[in-house]
Amino acid sequence: MSSKRQEVKIFLTPEERHQLDLEAEVLGVTRGALIRERAIAYRSGAVHLDYRGYSEALAKAAQTVSGIPRTQLEAIVATVITTISNAQKIDPTPAVSPDQD
Repeated sequence: MSSKRQEVKIFLTPEERHQLDLEAEVLGVTRGALIRERAIAYRSGAVHLDYRGYSEALAKAAQTVSGIPRTQLEAIVATVITTISNAQKIDPTPAVSPDQD
């Protein structure tokens, strides 16, 4: 695989560009790096979770269980997402549950 990059032009609205710039700044990467990462992740089937996706996951978790304070539920959801995300970076092989042997 060649390591030489080629230019790809995309067209964004000012709002879309601003949103990408904000997200890139928060993540400490360039806009180009953010777009590249998302394009490659999309092709690989990886899940990208932004704030809206996280909020929706948290809302669904809150509907599923009762009696857990939202702050504790949010800590649980964040830990699970972070653990899964880090596991995918380390080992791309899907995990097999013990009962699937």
